[in-house]
Amino acid sequence: MNHDQTVLARRGDMPPRLFMYCRGRVTEHPLSGVQSFGRPSRKSAPDIPADSMAVSRAHGQFECKGPYFRYTDLGSTNGTLMDDKPLEPGVPCLLGDGDVLRVHGAGDEAREMDVALVVSASYHPGASWRRLALGPDIAEVAVGRAQALALSDAQVSRRHASFFNASGGWAVIDHDSLNGVTLNGRRISRPCYLKPLDVVGISGYLFIFTGGELIFQADAAPVEASPGLPADAPAPGDMPAEAARDVPADAPASGDMPAESDTPSGAAAKDGGREVLSVWIEERSVWARMKKKTLLRDIRLDIRSGEMVLVLGGSGAGKTTFVNAVMGFEQAQGSVTYNQTDIYAEYEKMKYEIGYVPQKDLLRLSDSVIATLQNAARMRLPAGLSRGEYDAAVEKTIARLGLDRVRDSLAGKLSGGQLKRLSIAVEYIGNPSLFFLDEPDSGLDGVMARALMENLRAIADDDKIVIVISHSPDRAFDLWDKVIVLAKDSREDCGRLAFFGSPKQACQFFETDSLEGVVRRINLPDEGGDGLADHYIELFAKGSMAQ
Repeated sequence: MNHDQTVLARRGDMPPRLFMYCRGRVTEHPLSGVQSFGRPSRKSAPDIPADSMAVSRAHGQFECKGPYFRYTDLGSTNGTLMDDKPLEPGVPCLLGDGDVLRVHGAGDEAREMDVALVVSASYHPGASWRRLALGPDIAEVAVGRAQALALSDAQVSRRHASFFNASGGWAVIDHDSLNGVTLNGRRISRPCYLKPLDVVGISGYLFIFTGGELIFQADAAPVEASPGLPADAPAPGDMPAEAARDVPADAPASGDMPAESDTPSGAAAKDGGREVLSVWIEERSVWARMKKKTLLRDIRLDIRSGEMVLVLGGSGAGKTTFVNAVMGFEQAQGSVTYNQTDIYAEYEKMKYEIGYVPQKDLLRLSDSVIATLQNAARMRLPAGLSRGEYDAAVEKTIARLGLDRVRDSLAGKLSGGQLKRLSIAVEYIGNPSLFFLDEPDSGLDGVMARALMENLRAIADDDKIVIVISHSPDRAFDLWDKVIVLAKDSREDCGRLAFFGSPKQACQFFETDSLEGVVRRINLPDEGGDGLADHYIELFAKGSMAQ
């Protein structure tokens, strides 16, 4: 990859500053010694004032000692979040360059009163703050030394990153730049959707996404954002066509791993020559307003290569939470291994074995199918392959997902089923061993949904593990090897394993003639169900113990 004389990022060596977004504007505050943070009043004048009712009068305290920054929440009403987790009051938290703290308001004022704070020692003193409204006429904002939003610093690649409007909202992508892109202080490896008050860092420049605009630092001419392309416009050759999973950039660091636990039985590297994914989720919990909420508990199972597995569950049972925990996106207490490799501990290595297709397609609709896959090949396949090898991978993927007829069409002109197959193709081209899909058949008619599931069956038959969340499972009844049934335990208010086995065994266990009937058994009566979740959780647990 030619980075056109881009230099490696220097270590942050500027006098530290705090950048605070509050009520539509950004203020800058030099950091030194001990400084108070809070809402000013007639009786208090904090060193770092925030005009927001979400912030307590004595909310927190910053401490700067040499290269180290520390923040302590002083028992504030709404608390302080880092990586979407509340900090423990009174316990100092060590901050790194680019780390983001947030304070969220409550009720109707939540969005207006939210505050974001960014600690930085690698900022650009000459940069000025600007705004860019992200209206429906803007498809992309390209960032780089030779892009619409030009940043002149040598640490910035000529074609560094883009903010683009995907089907599920605004997202950010790193164009394989030398110095990378961070989201809330964590470097991203794939395109990520943005939520309000996310902070993107590009070689020391900060970009704050508010939902309807970008508030950013720049030092060049005004931004010229790319408008939406007409339907018959060719795909831009100099724009990437990457579509990928939404990897949370704020996933726990490897140092935050749960305590080691015994590996569940059957977690051997291989089973008769087949790779094994062994899952033991002892507990998956979150903290909200200083209270612990358990989402999942006591889930043990093994899945083998070549199997296509359905994740089925009642309302609020934690299907997506389960998939995120197995992938390592949201780590749980317990153990998840593939071929005896700990996915949590070795996530940086294992993430290349994982393909994820979210419910909302993360595709640039102004790129053609062939351009999308060509760029995905360059991004996901090993560097140094020949042009012929890249082309062969693209053609194999097009054939596998049935996209030849639309290879030259723009993504924005595809049908729902074709668009979903393109999202799958972008993941498939990287040859992952583990494939996860969140409701890929959502919104598709029966014929298209069945065809899509047959594509996934063929991928599993390539000796891969395919795990799918679906709300219309009976359309592919004969294609599933196993069914994971999650149900919400009413006594503990968390998701538990209610069944794991073949579809036929599931119907026998739940005394029904369909997989949708399984869901009816465990849903609450006010959700059209029989309200038997607790019964089947206990029944399956007893059967598992007996075995």
